[in-house]
Amino acid sequence: MNIHRTSLVVGICALLLAGCTQTPQVAGKPGQTPTVNVAASGAAFPQIKDRRPAPKSSLSVDEAETNAANGGSKRELGLVYYSTGGFAAAQKALDAAVVQKDSDGLAWLYLGYAAMGNGDVDRAVEALTRAGGASDLTPVQRAAALAELGTVHYQGLNEDAPAKDAFTKAIELNPKEGSAALALGTMLAEKKDSAGAKRCFTLAASGLKKGADRASVYACIGRLEEETGNKAAARAQYALAIKDDPDNAWAKTRLSQLK
Repeated sequence: MNIHRTSLVVGICALLLAGCTQTPQVAGKPGQTPTVNVAASGAAFPQIKDRRPAPKSSLSVDEAETNAANGGSKRELGLVYYSTGGFAAAQKALDAAVVQKDSDGLAWLYLGYAAMGNGDVDRAVEALTRAGGASDLTPVQRAAALAELGTVHYQGLNEDAPAKDAFTKAIELNPKEGSAALALGTMLAEKKDSAGAKRCFTLAASGLKKGADRASVYACIGRLEEETGNKAAARAQYALAIKDDPDNAWAKTRLSQLK
């Protein structure tokens, strides 16, 4: 599974605070914390490059700029800028790329990512929507676009319905799109749909490697099982968490108290 940011896993498992009943959170999506409204605040999604790296290019920035100035690919220039974290420059170049070729799904995809990094929510929504339906992209790429589209709606605009739709479509296209599974699980947990949340978290955990991140997701599932009265299932999830991460204090505490 392609889990792109550790902070996503950690944020989603914020419900592991002692004695709490709050739902898990996507990093940046508030549960008990103030809403992050990207459109209003101008804040960006600074981790986008880490979780959605650009395709590798053999060109340096100078080479890509020279190539584009001589009539070459604006998309290549945008991808090179994006790979360096230059989101504003990448967005400008990729805007030009989709003018050059409106059907260029990869340009729309990374235009969406660049707009996210640049804090341009409206353009991100437009570009990621186009990428999510682009016929020249693979299902994995389209799923990634839809996962980030859901993130913009959910984290940046507090729009749950379109976020849920985007996350659901992302998982349908690529069940290994872990960020969508975790985020959708969060949304369902917030709406007290414990069964749906557990399905999503289980899907996410199934693709994570053994370690603290997967342990945290197991502990999240354990908490949901415990809150719905399934003590045996909760104990099993806490045991899995401890097996993955013997230092997971929450799982150890809850397991000892459930015996």
